[in-house]
Amino acid sequence: MIDSQLLCREVYLSLAAILARTTTLRAATGVTQPTTRHPSVAASALATLVEAYGERVIMGIGTGFSSLRTIGLPAAKVADVEQYVASVRQLLRDGLTWRVKPLTVPMVVAASGPRMTRAAVRFGDGVILHQGISPDLLDRALGWAREGGALSEISCWVPFSMADDAGEARDRVRARVAGALMNTQPEWFDGEDREAVERLQRSYNVSDHATAQPHHAALVTDSLVARYAVAGTPAEVREQLARLMSHPGIDRVILTPQVSGTGARPLEHVLRDLDAQVLRPMRAPG
Repeated sequence: MIDSQLLCREVYLSLAAILARTTTLRAATGVTQPTTRHPSVAASALATLVEAYGERVIMGIGTGFSSLRTIGLPAAKVADVEQYVASVRQLLRDGLTWRVKPLTVPMVVAASGPRMTRAAVRFGDGVILHQGISPDLLDRALGWAREGGALSEISCWVPFSMADDAGEARDRVRARVAGALMNTQPEWFDGEDREAVERLQRSYNVSDHATAQPHHAALVTDSLVARYAVAGTPAEVREQLARLMSHPGIDRVILTPQVSGTGARPLEHVLRDLDAQVLRPMRAPG
């Protein structure tokens, strides 16, 4: 669940609602940041969720984007995130007087650039790469991670949409790809893609970060969609997902279905289609 107070519902209350209605599902902040939530507040919230619903809670954390930009604050520094993780861990071990036993909650770090990627493998229980899915982008991100030390569990965050019309599926993920591109440098791209990133970063409105079809989404080219998202017909999604899952160094793929906006189907239907048309065929022998 996104922690972005002006754009989304309250994250810890949302996690409680999810955990209350499920029995095995794990739920995570995706992601929180150290500026707006004191570590003691986060530790108490996490411990309360574990006490109520079992050890199914994960803290995802990063430097912050929409939650801070929308209130006029800069992103947290890498060192701030590292210290925050250490503080929350310590509080969960022995800093909450209402808990009798120490508690461990997995803490995974979202990384979209070289400095955080190198650091995250050092202090996180896992790393979420928010840096695209094409082989060149994955290889670069994993290279940054290896420079930081021994690799922890590596997840790849990716927007997802599937439809019989491949163009419709690509259109549904453009806004999420745009958000990912805001954490890049234009010089990382060439030609039309570089020009698109430059235009996007000049015109991006962070207040529309969680909007289904903001005006800046139209600036995202099909080439950039292909490099940052799993989107297309069922056959195309199977091919894209299989390629991503087989990439050396990627342990987990986090698909984020894009189902809002005009004509959007209920999430339950989207997930059932994903299972029936993608996951089960991929698991079938041969």
